[in-house]
Amino acid sequence: MLAKRLFDIAAALAGLLLLAPLLLLLAAWIKWDTPGPVLFRQRRVGRHGVPFNIYKFRTMQAAAEDVGQLSLADDPRATRAGALLRRHKLDELPQLVNVLLGQMSLVGPRPEVPRYVAHYPPQAREIVLSVAPGITDWAALHFRDEGEILRRAADPEQTYLLQILPAKLDYYVRYVQQRSFRSDLRILFCTLRTLLLGRAQEADAAVQPRLRWLEQSRLAPQDRQSLLIALLRGLAALQVAAAHLRAQVFPGLSTLEAPSWWYQALAFATGFAHQAVVVFFVISGWLVGGSLLDRIGQPHALRDYAVDRMTRLWIVLLPGMLLMLLLALGSGALDPAAPSLSAANPWSLTSLLGNLAGLQTMAVPSFGGNFPLWSLAFETWYYVLFPLLVLSLRGANTTRQLGAAALALSIAACLRTDILLYFTVWLMGVAASRVRLEASRTQRWLFALTLLLVALFLRLLGQNGDLDRNSWLQDMFYSLLLLLCLCSAGRRDATPARRRLASFSNFIAGFSFTLYVLHVPLLRMLWDYRGGALLSPNEPASIAVYAAMLAVCVLLSYLFHLPFEAQTARLRRRIKLALAERAGQPMAGPAAPAPPPPPRAGGGSPP
Repeated sequence: MLAKRLFDIAAALAGLLLLAPLLLLLAAWIKWDTPGPVLFRQRRVGRHGVPFNIYKFRTMQAAAEDVGQLSLADDPRATRAGALLRRHKLDELPQLVNVLLGQMSLVGPRPEVPRYVAHYPPQAREIVLSVAPGITDWAALHFRDEGEILRRAADPEQTYLLQILPAKLDYYVRYVQQRSFRSDLRILFCTLRTLLLGRAQEADAAVQPRLRWLEQSRLAPQDRQSLLIALLRGLAALQVAAAHLRAQVFPGLSTLEAPSWWYQALAFATGFAHQAVVVFFVISGWLVGGSLLDRIGQPHALRDYAVDRMTRLWIVLLPGMLLMLLLALGSGALDPAAPSLSAANPWSLTSLLGNLAGLQTMAVPSFGGNFPLWSLAFETWYYVLFPLLVLSLRGANTTRQLGAAALALSIAACLRTDILLYFTVWLMGVAASRVRLEASRTQRWLFALTLLLVALFLRLLGQNGDLDRNSWLQDMFYSLLLLLCLCSAGRRDATPARRRLASFSNFIAGFSFTLYVLHVPLLRMLWDYRGGALLSPNEPASIAVYAAMLAVCVLLSYLFHLPFEAQTARLRRRIKLALAERAGQPMAGPAAPAPPPPPRAGGGSPP
């Protein structure tokens, strides 16, 4: 199965990269604990009977295998480090190398030593050895306490051959005959859950997911969606800034012949900007579109929606563009004696007005060469198209419905295909804002694990460039998985740790839009301050300089947001109050929170 092999490679590589610090720490502990090699190698039988060396962290004294190949609970041969590793199955982690080499798979029958394979019945042997052995399977989960069973047995060898091995073979044969990608994911999830939480409760596993339609999409403070959405907005904005900084101050990874391991890890960790963009569009649809659906039918719903959207964008864009002008004048990149109105000039007044209207990359360039502003064009037109779609379905009369539909079609005809394609991702977020998926904790962990694995797979083998028609299908699938996690999040317990996490999430989400808009000009300013010299990817000190530049960029964005983005709610209320007084109407209470625009980096706060 080619898909299984590709998944194994992507997951094993991602696992080795993500777990590299832990693996090094465990290796150092084993080496310090007792004399002997860090890794334990043992001959096992692989696919089609081909032998190979399996890798594990050494958990016993050197030459312990001379006493016997079965390991018992509380085995006296185990080292102090080995006892902990065996209890939590951490000794199995080096087998990710076997997976990369093609000798094993993540999921499959556990490989046995030749002496026990000789006891397989011929028919079972043919079936079991027809697939690659795996790190985990149902038998490994069922016999997780195998060492304890053998410890209590009068004759461990006979107990293994007559009781445990036949039961394992039944599991192996059923797996081979019924294997599928879905069952592999389920086994991986159950393995992770068992390692982290112990055995799941039967009642929890028996709950079937159930969809529930909501009348309102507003998020309550006790909803996990509130925490997750704020956290995702902030982290995604930080991911985009980190990715652009790495691309600016380090040479490209593909241009290096032998890059250091830490630079490869940095390049991998800061390479999720594409997925961050998708997260922003999904969250934007959830918050912006969902809030309009909540208001529709109320007095002045569209007027308040327009005020919310314009203030959300312009309270950051206008002062941000002024700051960009000042930085350009200070660095000499802009000549004040040569003003221009040309639409092709990124510093012209025409370009500035075009960016405020969402015309960048269509009629004008991104203002000041601030290339991430392209996504605001997507957002701006989504803010226009969605209310027109709502009016075409729920207008006061047929004439208004037809007029709204005609205007929406006319606008859509003028937009690029990629803008319209990703409008579907945005609309998925709108629809999900009215849905709750009731699921057990086990199922929520499964959704989260699947999302993580797919994100890693797309990072390694998917398209990670611009959003276009070539990446649309993969991003639709990724969005569906993200929405599964959000819709099933449910309510959270108000524990001190979660309250602290919520405070942190709201903090970084609060200035995420400012960070998105300003990180490129701020990074350019820092780049000019350093004289434009590239950092060395082979000198560990470079990572400290990189982290310092990123921290300064984040700090300046936070300080800049205080007089502008942080005042969004106050500005909105003043504008709505002025409009109400002008029309001779009483001012209504505060409108329902209307969220941030998620461009190529997060929305912001307040909504």
